[in-house]
Amino acid sequence: MSTPRPARTPWVVLGLLAHEPMTGYEIKATIERTVGHFWQESYGQLYPTLARLRADGLATVRDERVGGRQRKVHAITDAGRDALRRWLAEPPQASAVRNELLLKVFFANHGARGDLERHLGDALAAARGQRAALEAIRAAVAQEDAGPEEHRVWDLTVDLGLRQADATAAWATDALAALVARATHAADADPATERGPA
Repeated sequence: MSTPRPARTPWVVLGLLAHEPMTGYEIKATIERTVGHFWQESYGQLYPTLARLRADGLATVRDERVGGRQRKVHAITDAGRDALRRWLAEPPQASAVRNELLLKVFFANHGARGDLERHLGDALAAARGQRAALEAIRAAVAQEDAGPEEHRVWDLTVDLGLRQADATAAWATDALAALVARATHAADADPATERGPA
């Protein structure tokens, strides 16, 4: 029986609150525009996580009225910062790899060649789109109100995403070229092709 993986949502929330106090809505929006490009979070876990952090003394909440609207603003405590520092010192846990594209490439000989070409073309387009999105994220992050050290480490996460997008685009381009070359070679070697019309 496998051991359940420890939840990571608390660390995402504490990391964001270490930057500045936020409402639950602001936490969700910040995840989408920052760590969301490499770490997906279930938003259904966000508010239960905030409640658990408060119960554990790692975060607080205060009511704040802005423009006639009531907001609940969460902030990290000193104990929360200590817990975050301890987690940051631990080695990262390996993530399970589940790549459906590679699964389809692996079994592609059992399908139509056109399917594989289409999947590779889609992967190439997606990688180019991902690069464009990450460049936009990099520009947005540069405008965030933060110190140079925070900007430096944030930019490092975007840099890896850009390199991965470039690597995927290069791989898909080469794979498509290899498929075309193989098909051309097979057609040239086909005796029926060599005989020509009767």
